[in-house]
Amino acid sequence: MATNPSTETRATDAASDPRHLILGTAGHIDHGKTALVRQLTGVDTDRLPEEQRRGMTIDLGFADLSVGDFHFGLVDVPGHERFVRTMVAGATGIDLALLVVAADDSVMPQTVEHVEILDLLGIEHGVVAITKTDLVDAELVELVADEVAELLASTSLAGAPAIAVSSVTGAGITELQQALVQQAANVPLRETAGSFQMAVDRVFTIQGRGTVVTGSVYRGRVRAGDILEVWPGGHSCRVRGLQSHGRDDDALQVGQRAALNLIGLDREQLQRGCELATPGSMTPTTVFHARVRLLGSCRRPLKSYGRARLCIGTRESPATIVMLDGDELAVGESAFVQIRVASPIAVAHGQRFILRDETAVRTLGGGRVLRCIARRRIRNRQEELVGLERLATGDAADRVGEILRAAGFSRPPDLQLAVQAGVEPEQLDDVFSTLVSASRWVTIAGTDRQVARGTLDGFMQRGRRRLERYHELHVKEVGCPMDVFKGWLERGSAPGLGRPLLDRMVAAKTVKQLGRYVCLPEHAPAMSAQDEKLMHKMLERFEALAFQPPAVAAVAQELGTNVDRIRRLIRIAISTDQLVEIGRELYLHAEREHMLRQRVRDLVDEHGAMSVGQLRESLGSSRKYVVPFLEYLDRVGFTRRDGDVRRLV
Repeated sequence: MATNPSTETRATDAASDPRHLILGTAGHIDHGKTALVRQLTGVDTDRLPEEQRRGMTIDLGFADLSVGDFHFGLVDVPGHERFVRTMVAGATGIDLALLVVAADDSVMPQTVEHVEILDLLGIEHGVVAITKTDLVDAELVELVADEVAELLASTSLAGAPAIAVSSVTGAGITELQQALVQQAANVPLRETAGSFQMAVDRVFTIQGRGTVVTGSVYRGRVRAGDILEVWPGGHSCRVRGLQSHGRDDDALQVGQRAALNLIGLDREQLQRGCELATPGSMTPTTVFHARVRLLGSCRRPLKSYGRARLCIGTRESPATIVMLDGDELAVGESAFVQIRVASPIAVAHGQRFILRDETAVRTLGGGRVLRCIARRRIRNRQEELVGLERLATGDAADRVGEILRAAGFSRPPDLQLAVQAGVEPEQLDDVFSTLVSASRWVTIAGTDRQVARGTLDGFMQRGRRRLERYHELHVKEVGCPMDVFKGWLERGSAPGLGRPLLDRMVAAKTVKQLGRYVCLPEHAPAMSAQDEKLMHKMLERFEALAFQPPAVAAVAQELGTNVDRIRRLIRIAISTDQLVEIGRELYLHAEREHMLRQRVRDLVDEHGAMSVGQLRESLGSSRKYVVPFLEYLDRVGFTRRDGDVRRLV
């Protein structure tokens, strides 16, 4: 595969097995970024005719530089204020910054904004190149170095070395290369295993080869022949070939510039802003949670539901910023926020982003993705804030545990879990061992389903609150029918978990089971000695009248009490399986209900089926009672009606 040699050309032969890093330029327009890159690499990164005609960088430019044991994929960004969006796209994923400040101009507006962006993106290693030193004296160069040091003092690039250079004479270039190597040695190694992710910054077509995309590899490794997904959209494609700076390669990894020849996609399905990723690792979302810092240079606080432009990866999207704690974010402060976008995007835990105002004139702030997939409506805001703190500051087990807790009873696949928690898939076995030993990942008794302890505890509390509401709405009821409550547990968890979760709540004494009812322990009915005597007489009456059970009013009159009191005792008797509710205001003693089933079974065994008349005669009852008896047996699934007869189910 061949690419445009002016954009992806190697300047020098790399040493064997060099360490790969992405080096990005930054700085004000006309401070000599492109000229310096040309002096370092021999490559003119102004590849567009308009750039060459105007002498101004408009789009991203690329070159490579090998120095010592390091191979830098160099991204040259535009310095004009109108192209800050492009600068952010180029700065995404860089390991090392090359801040360029002209000695005859010193710190300028875009110098400040670019430094703010590098700080927000968490770039901690870099070198300052003070250019155009051939135009000024040494005293002015020293003054500019002091001004730059002051600018960087409160940022992630504080203490970055400043090297005086001239792209015209070549003075200081060797010292600049040495400084880059020294700073590169301090950049932490990034894991090359795990899932692949790359933000696309260029898309073009080569005749006879098809579609080619370029970008800086943000995570993992890619090989020729790999299947990848393209987000947004989730389309699949296959990597036909790979290059890095004009050289064919079988595999490329994090820290390298990559050109991928893709097949299986139309050119129109790709553009700057797309993400390439390992299949199954990313999940599109329109809502995610993050910690955001508002720049001290902002003119006013950022109010909740404020509008901004989100720059993440190489993509820019309109966004709404919702505060999760308070109504606004003060200038210079940080806070947890919810970010909403209109079109789905795919993000990863820890991914950095920039927020600019709606008109894209100035940078407001930036932050780091914490919860990749979030709900617009938050059930428990305080719980969410605690969870986000775990995702922001916790170790691998804390982050995985929090993702599992928030996922409820639906465990994400390993690849998605790793991306959402900011860990490598290879770490997950050890992480789960840690969670199990700490009882933070438990098995639900009676099942093979595992779930986060926080999920279970939270769900049990929701179940308790559900019963509290039921008791408030049904003051006279003993409790919630067990089947109703069990159904709610199953709908809120997963199929087949209703009974095991109910058993867990009963064992933990969170709820109490009374026959076929469930109630809170403190709501369980208590009876006085007088009520117990009355209950005993009432049950004797129902048993004595057998299959012609008394009406509630008749029982109350006979026992010399009011109907409401008898109804309360009936509910208690039902909950303790001493009475069975046959129909509205019709009850059978539990032993008589058992006898009813046996009589029906005997009649069906004898006749093959059974009619209303046969059962009426067998029970010595009347049609008034026998028809409801049979309808009850049909309803509970003991019999089924077949014309005028019943058969056993």
